[in-house]
Order: sequence, then structure tokens, then C-alpha cells
Amino acid sequence: MRWFKWLFSWEGCVQRRHYLVAGATLLAIKYAIDASVAAVFGEPWRIWNYFLPHDISLLGLGREPELYAILWAVAIPFFWAGISLTLRRLEDAGKSAWWVFLFFAPVANLLMFLWLALIPSSPAGKPDPVGVSGKRKQPHGAAVGIALASALCLILIDLATRVFSEYAWGLFLGVPFVSGFVSSWFLNQSSVHSRRETTLVSSVTTVAIGLTLIGAWREGLICVLMALPLAVPFSIAGGFVAWCILARRRRGPTPPVFAAGLAILPLMMMLAEHAIRRDPPVVSVTTSVTIDAPASVVWHNVIAFPPLAQPKELLFRTGVAYPTSAQIIGSGPGAVRYCRFSTGDFVEPITAWEQGRLLAFDVSSQPHALRELSPWKITPPHLERSYMRSRRGQFRLVALSDGRTLLEGTTWYQNFFWPQAYWRAWSDAIVRQIHLRVLQHVKQQSEGQRSTD
Repeated sequence: MRWFKWLFSWEGCVQRRHYLVAGATLLAIKYAIDASVAAVFGEPWRIWNYFLPHDISLLGLGREPELYAILWAVAIPFFWAGISLTLRRLEDAGKSAWWVFLFFAPVANLLMFLWLALIPSSPAGKPDPVGVSGKRKQPHGAAVGIALASALCLILIDLATRVFSEYAWGLFLGVPFVSGFVSSWFLNQSSVHSRRETTLVSSVTTVAIGLTLIGAWREGLICVLMALPLAVPFSIAGGFVAWCILARRRRGPTPPVFAAGLAILPLMMMLAEHAIRRDPPVVSVTTSVTIDAPASVVWHNVIAFPPLAQPKELLFRTGVAYPTSAQIIGSGPGAVRYCRFSTGDFVEPITAWEQGRLLAFDVSSQPHALRELSPWKITPPHLERSYMRSRRGQFRLVALSDGRTLLEGTTWYQNFFWPQAYWRAWSDAIVRQIHLRVLQHVKQQSEGQRSTD
């Protein structure tokens, strides 16, 4: 029992010999458990999965959601013990507690383990191998909080996106709130810090989680940047809640398990969202341009148009899919239009054909919404499952009295991200930029043809 308490304690130091033995033993036990559980589901399991997360069943299983959930549940106590041992080994060796962040880095975590197993204790350190003798030290609160909050929230993020397949309130609001709460709790556990320090640590935690998602092949830079304006305020709010609780306490230190227990809130939100499975509303975006050419000329450039120039807009240069050309096979209702994007083709069966006035179509298939801006080639769940789905579209031409044409483009789509109010602002802006790219190209082609005539 004394060794069990020592594994999960945050106090004292750990010598290199005890660190090596404990780390190797925990890895062996965890591998035996994971391999046994995976074998029940008929899945392979390899020891290097722990050090190469992009090829790891623990982080990447999607075929068996039950197995995925079991493996993450098993991982929680091992994460806790691993971070605790690493922080106390750093304390013993006289190294900065911030090295603990390598615990989450592929390959680097193995190198750090070997490094800490070899370097000697600092002369100033007083190791306490089983937590019962010597001077007891408390590791750096901010480092502990950020590391634990990151580990906990990465588990919750993977559960939301790869098990429950939900990009909703629990993920974007609940998880950031917990990240700020946990990191602030550990920062202020021994002594209450200032609000400014609490705000900084809560914000840094959210950014650290985002960088870890990018480094671990889970998300791209653009998607992380889009989520940060929503996540950071809720992380700060969670930090202030913890700060207020600890600032007003009347007794001694509150057990840190209380902070980690708050993870049940976003988990319950995710379960509720998964059970409800609401379909988002179909919304529309309409964009228009006035073209100095008759509708008969504009029409031919609407149904099909030659390749567009490479985009100059920053939005498209960062990876968001953009149209490159269009062609149509057949004419009238039943024809099929292919709008080529940088990521593939939109297949658009024509449903209404009023020459010179209206071209309407459904969308029977679509490519990925973007190419993730990442050092590696990745396809997160929201891209694989098309969480931004185009349903139908139309071009409407209105002949004006002075020989010009008003051209309107409309797209009806669904956005499966919640909260809708926040994510629709992004998706509407993206659809509008796509419209403008096409409409401006049609305008240029039509006016050029008129001047030639």
C-alpha cells in the first residue's frame, strides 16, 4: 500500500533507480492489459504504439468504439502515475519541471525517460524513494496543472471526436472549462496566486493542448486557430472558478482529485449530445455580383467555366478548399455538373434548368472541406465525415434594364459543429468567399467575351 501511495503522490523526490524500475514496471503492466483487451476485440497491439502516437491504436482506433473507450479508461491512472513520477524525478535531478511536457511528445517521451533514468540526483536534492522520509517537496504548481489538465483534456477530446463523433458543446466549452479549472487548481493549491497569473496559466493550458493536437497528428493549425477564440474564454472562466473556490476555503489544502473529478461534466455533456443526435438546420448563403454583359452570355459561363487562376486570398492559401474549374455533362434537368475544387469534385445533378434565368442542382457527393495545415498529412474525423455538408445550390440570373445581369449564387448547407452561432460565422464566411471566387471569375469571363464581340 505504501508503494501504491508513492506512485500517485505529488510530494517528495524520486531517484533514478526507482524511476527506471517504476517506469519499466508500469509500461509492462499497461502493455499486458492493453494487449489482452485488444486481443478480445481482435486488434493487434505493439509496444512501439506508446511512443509513435500517429500509429497508435490507443489514440487512433475507430473501428471498435468500445475498445477505444476501455483503453482510454485504462490509460488514466497510468497518465497520473507517469506525470507524478516524472515531475518528482526532475525535482530530484534539479531540472526544471517544464521538461514534463515532453511526456506527451512522440519519441521525445522515450528519450526523456532514458535521460531521467541516467542522470544523477542533484546535490541539493533529498530523495524520498517511498514517500516516508527526507524532505518533502511540492513540484511547480503551474507545470503540474498544465501537464495534468493537458493529459485529461486530450483524453476527453479523443473521446468526443473519435468515439462519440461529436464536435459540440462538451468539446468546445466543457473541455476548455475543465482545462482552465484543473490547471488553476494546481497553481493555487498551496498558495493563492494573482488573477493575472491564473489567467495566464489557464490560457497557456488551452494553447498547449492545441499544440499537442497538432504535434500528435490529431488536428491542423487552421482548425485549432478557429477553435481558440471559443475555447480560451471558457478556459479562463474555469480558472477563475477554481481560483475563487481556493481563495475562499477555510480549511487546509483540498485534495487534487476534486479538480480532476470535474472531468465528469464535459463527459456527461458528450454522452447527452451523443444520445440526442440532433441534425443541424439547413442554412443558406447568397452572394451576388452585377455583370456588364447580357444574361445569355453570362449563362454559358455559369454552367461551365475554364480553370481559375491560383488563389491570392489568405483563406484559400492556408488550406481551405477552393473551386478551380467546372464542366457539365448533358443539358437540362438530369445533366450533371462537376465543380472541381482543390480537394476534389463536387458532383451536382441538375434539378432546374431555365436557360438564361436559373440553374439549380443537388449535391450528391463532395470532397473534403480543406487540407489541414500540418507538418504531416492528416484527415481528422470532421473531414472524414464531412461535418460541413453542402446540400444544394443554385445560380439565378436577373436581366437588368441597361443590358447588365445580376448574378446570384446560393448554397444550402449543414454545419455539424456546435454551438451553431459561433461556427456558422466561420462557415458562412468561407461559403461567401467561395461564391465570390466563382462569381468574380464568371464576371471576368462574361465581360471579356462581350468586349470581344
